[in-house]
Amino acid sequence: MAGDPGPIHKAPPRERRIKMRERIAQLLPEVDWICDRELKEKVLATYEDALKTGGWEPDDMARIPFTLLIPNCPASYLTHVRGVTRMAKAAMDEFNALYENEGGFKLDNDKLVAGALLHDVGKLVEYEKGPDGKCVKSRMGKDLRHPFSGTVIALRNGVSSEIGHIIANHAHEGDGTLRSPEGVLINKADFINFETIKSFLGMK
Repeated sequence: MAGDPGPIHKAPPRERRIKMRERIAQLLPEVDWICDRELKEKVLATYEDALKTGGWEPDDMARIPFTLLIPNCPASYLTHVRGVTRMAKAAMDEFNALYENEGGFKLDNDKLVAGALLHDVGKLVEYEKGPDGKCVKSRMGKDLRHPFSGTVIALRNGVSSEIGHIIANHAHEGDGTLRSPEGVLINKADFINFETIKSFLGMK
């Protein structure tokens, strides 16, 4: 689905896997905000799995639109995921500074960062490149929205069900449910990005 396979595909399988994960980590430097090394590796493994399943290369994330609901969307999947992660992290830092000593409310850093980085990972299998080169819904995407496919991919790579809950409930599928505190911030950060871009483009 991607263009020139490049040096990643020319390397032996183990070396290719290492290079792919290194490239994912370069493109998503916020993964280094995760303190638990094992969780960090599970996040990278989830991305590797999703990219391979969808037929993408890591650098394709900078070309895939973050949504098909905005025609000719100018913002990429990569920028959206980084934006949601960065905004959710900033909100978490402010929330913890204000409320930890008043009620003992403290959001979990690793849970929030991992959940934010993975919230839309299912889009890597929900979308595919159409005959004209534009992204369209894949067959899997027509059957399962990304909150569901993303949760499955994350869980099969060892990500906890708590983070799976964030992925599964980050969009409207989670409306009316009890989201985790970290899930609440990720949901709001996701829609801040989505709705603000829509407003700039004159879309309701």
